[in-house]
Amino acid sequence: MSATTATPTTDATKSSMVWLQAVVTTWSITGLILFGAAWVLGLQASWWQRILLALPVVGLAYLDARGFNAVIEIRAGLTRALSDLDWAQIPLAVAGGAWLLGLMADAGQRLAIGAVIGLVAALYRCAPHGAAPAGGTR
Repeated sequence: MSATTATPTTDATKSSMVWLQAVVTTWSITGLILFGAAWVLGLQASWWQRILLALPVVGLAYLDARGFNAVIEIRAGLTRALSDLDWAQIPLAVAGGAWLLGLMADAGQRLAIGAVIGLVAALYRCAPHGAAPAGGTR
């Protein structure tokens, strides 16, 4: 048996690792985006309330990993919803992380941060996506 031939157990291990990665990332990003919405809305909670609010996401991820069909269907729908959010999922997830850490800003600062994110998103949308030609021209 050569070193380049993959064994069935190696392939099964790799596919189960990819599946586990999908479960963990989908539920983690979903939780962070939900908490990001709380940050945008200015909702405040103490540390123990934030932990209690994170427990359902952890529980759903656990049930998903155990193979509960209803939860797997929910994850499939969440994956499509996250895809529909496109670029907005990243700033919302970052805001969710800030909310979980207890980092809050007043309404004016949240509006300013939202405006900056919107401006950066518009710039990226209008920017050319192709690589510059080699050698360059003047």
